[in-house]
Amino acid sequence: MKADPDRYELHFEDETHLETNPSLGRVWHRIGQQPILPAAGTNRRLTVFGSVEAAGRGRVEVVGARADSAGFGRYLAALDARHAATGRAVILVFDNGSCRTSKASQAALAERADWLEVVPLSRYSPQLNPKEREWRTLKRDHRSHLAPTLRDFVDDVVAGLGRLGGERCDVVDEVPGWWIAGHRREPTGRPPGRPKGTTDARPRTSRRTSLPAPT
Repeated sequence: MKADPDRYELHFEDETHLETNPSLGRVWHRIGQQPILPAAGTNRRLTVFGSVEAAGRGRVEVVGARADSAGFGRYLAALDARHAATGRAVILVFDNGSCRTSKASQAALAERADWLEVVPLSRYSPQLNPKEREWRTLKRDHRSHLAPTLRDFVDDVVAGLGRLGGERCDVVDEVPGWWIAGHRREPTGRPPGRPKGTTDARPRTSRRTSLPAPT
C-alpha cells in the first residue's frame, strides 16, 4: 500500500451499538442525594457497521437496526459504491464476529474477491483495530444526549459519524421505518395474539404436581 497508495485503501471495520438511553458513568453529587439522570423511557438500540481508512482518506458508515449478516451485507454494498467512485482496491481488516463468518457474509465477500482482500484479526484483539477508538469518541460525544424523537436520534447519530472526519465520508442511513415507528421488530401484519382455531402440534403436558392431601 505504501508503494502505490493511489491503488489501494486499507479499511479497519467494526460494528457498535448506540442506545437512546444515555450511558451511565461517574458523576459528582452531594452526599446523601441520589443523582437523577433523565431517560427517554423504553430503550431503543441502533447498530452501526463502519470502517475507517488507515491513511485518513475517510470512512464508510452504515446505520441500521440489527447486528446481523444482512447489516454487514449493507455495509459491503456501501463499500461497493466507494470502490466504484474511487477505483481503488480495498484491504478490509475486521474481527471474526458471527455476522462476518456466516455463510451469507462469506459468499458476499467471495463475490468481491477481485478488488477486496480480507485480513482477519486474531481473537480478542480490539487494541489492533483503530475503529474501536472511534467508537469511544462517538459514544463520548453522544453520552447523555436525549433526542425528542427516534428520527432525531438517528439524524444525530448520522451527524456524529460525519464529524469523525476524513477526506471522503460515506455515511448511509439504512434504519427501517418500523424502527422509527417505535417497533422492536419488523411487523408481520398479523393481529396480536394467538390465531383463532389453531391447535398445538403436540399436546401440552400439565405441570401440576400431585400434592398430598392435608391431614
